[in-house]
Amino acid sequence: MNQINYESIPLAPEQCVTGFGTTLIIAPHADDESLGCGGVISLLRKFGQTVYIVLLSDGTLSHPNSKEYPAESLKALREKELLDAAMILGVPEENIIFCRYKDRHVPSVYDEGFRDSVEKISRIFEILEPQSVFVPWRRDPHPDHQAAFQLINACGTGNAKIYEYPIWMEELGQTEDLPTDEESIPFRLNISSVLDKKQEAIAQHRSQITDLITDDPAGFRLSAEMLSRFNVPYETFFISK
Repeated sequence: MNQINYESIPLAPEQCVTGFGTTLIIAPHADDESLGCGGVISLLRKFGQTVYIVLLSDGTLSHPNSKEYPAESLKALREKELLDAAMILGVPEENIIFCRYKDRHVPSVYDEGFRDSVEKISRIFEILEPQSVFVPWRRDPHPDHQAAFQLINACGTGNAKIYEYPIWMEELGQTEDLPTDEESIPFRLNISSVLDKKQEAIAQHRSQITDLITDDPAGFRLSAEMLSRFNVPYETFFISK
């Protein structure tokens, strides 16, 4: 696959987030908010902007064979990890919204429950009136990430500006998954002053980055190589046209 040369994208200063206003972060899974948006969240809070996080899935398929952490226990664990990460980034618990769709079954345009889910997410927009929305890249190679974009794209988002963030594109993406100039504008944000906070937030997701869960050998774990891609002093987004 042709890789994106992220460092060729002009670097925006951290102060530009003061124009983002009330911001909604859409996370398909607990950890996506920190991996893809930990820097921008921390900067938004640093400059006094309001941030909400919407967690779409229950995350229970990361370790489906664990007896120590059956589905309900794993859901609770991953939600607690998100709350801990959000606290580090400056987002209070009351600004976290849990949708609890089944992992890998976030409703997509092909699912019967899609319209009902769009209505529910649209109500969140009506209540919060965000000015900026961050959602995974539309072709990020994970079904829940693509479904997340489809949900937001189908909502009445008003005048909110949509920023799409890649998670799995470099790891699993194909050439046809890459952004094009016709659909988006690349945007790279300087997060150097809050990179340590981002890394601390990522570290809260212990079930995904350590051997915390020991009784499911086939369980999911983020690789060191994958984590290193998010330990850089910038975050890259694609602004929807």
